[in-house]
Amino acid sequence: MGTASSLIDPMDLPVPDLPEALDGLRIAHLSDLHIHRPRRRYRQIAQAVRDTHADLVLFTGDYITRPGDEPVGLTVMSEICGGLAARYGVMGVYGNHDTLNLRRRFEALPIRWLDNASHRFDDLPLDILGFETDDERLPDSISTLAHLSNGNGHAVHPKRRAGGVGRLRLLLSHYSTYLPIASDLGVDLMFSGHTHGGQCRLPGVHPVYNSTDLPGRLTSGILRHRDTVCVVSRGLGEHILPFRVFCPPHIPLYTLRPGPHPGKHCDHVNNVAPW
Repeated sequence: MGTASSLIDPMDLPVPDLPEALDGLRIAHLSDLHIHRPRRRYRQIAQAVRDTHADLVLFTGDYITRPGDEPVGLTVMSEICGGLAARYGVMGVYGNHDTLNLRRRFEALPIRWLDNASHRFDDLPLDILGFETDDERLPDSISTLAHLSNGNGHAVHPKRRAGGVGRLRLLLSHYSTYLPIASDLGVDLMFSGHTHGGQCRLPGVHPVYNSTDLPGRLTSGILRHRDTVCVVSRGLGEHILPFRVFCPPHIPLYTLRPGPHPGKHCDHVNNVAPW
């Protein structure tokens, strides 16, 4: 697993027309812990995320591996969240492995859950949306946008001016496959996981399996669809096989900067920066 500091993967993330108040905002992204039993690595993760001194911490699901892991999942997540001092808070969505029992227990955590919900900051030009993870149906875009309505029942488009200040729109979604939906909603940046980066790779070869219907070249990295960018984390845990091969875990630490989105505008999904 390495040291706590080796988990942190810092990178600048350029955003067109970034509001001045968000220039330099630091976002730590944790995904796919797959907690099954107490392990030394969780103490390292807790220390690593504290060491980021992030302004905002985002979780994108799969906190446990299977039913029965809920108690240890709560213990570990309580340790991770206990030392966080992110000035704009901690927000998250659940993944496909997260049971109803787990969700009930996690209500005690200092995390604002955004499953088919959203949060608008009053003192920051920033909106954060979250998609529910449900294998039986697509995410509920109407519910997700409801909290961002302008008082007349119409959702405020992020590119329009509200009080003379442009707003940035972020989306949390365990599944990166919802990127085209995010693009239709005018999302600027989307944060996802689920794939584990493939978990096991050969050097220079795309993963054979990534638990999605996406081709191997889209397994992890910075994806772009039209004017929406999706960052897909390799995650922090494992499933089925208890190890990783040429696919180390990481905590991406994004620093927002003004600038053009990486890659080119197109109607299909491109991986403009694989990792």
